[in-house]
Amino acid sequence: MKVLQLANTAEPEIQKKLVENALEDCVSVFDGFAREHCLPIHKNLSFQNIAAAKDKLYSTHNIDIADGLSETEWKFVVEQFQKRHLIAHKMGVIDLEFIKKTNRHGGDIGKKVAISESDVTDLIGYLGSVAENITKNVLHS
Repeated sequence: MKVLQLANTAEPEIQKKLVENALEDCVSVFDGFAREHCLPIHKNLSFQNIAAAKDKLYSTHNIDIADGLSETEWKFVVEQFQKRHLIAHKMGVIDLEFIKKTNRHGGDIGKKVAISESDVTDLIGYLGSVAENITKNVLHS
């Protein structure tokens, strides 16, 4: 959150990078947390592709990490993780894989993905619920 506070006072280009970095940090921290907490039931489960991790946990242990989130909220989480992938691996440029995984308009291919401060703060809130689901359900598996 401090990075986002700093972004509010920065020049536009620096602000944009700070918000992108905050998203990347959010996804990375969550991935580390979730991997560690799932070790007792699933070795080497990556949460970088959170939709695949959700499907894997549900199919193997009947754990729904999105429990309590609406369909719209879960889609938002998936989209933010996909945005992070674009930033880390595609210089933030929307590609066909992003369009397919997020059901976005094909006309966005080649454009730079937009990330707002509210995207990051909303994601943090939703990941709090996902983290609670992991903690609660992995302990009872």
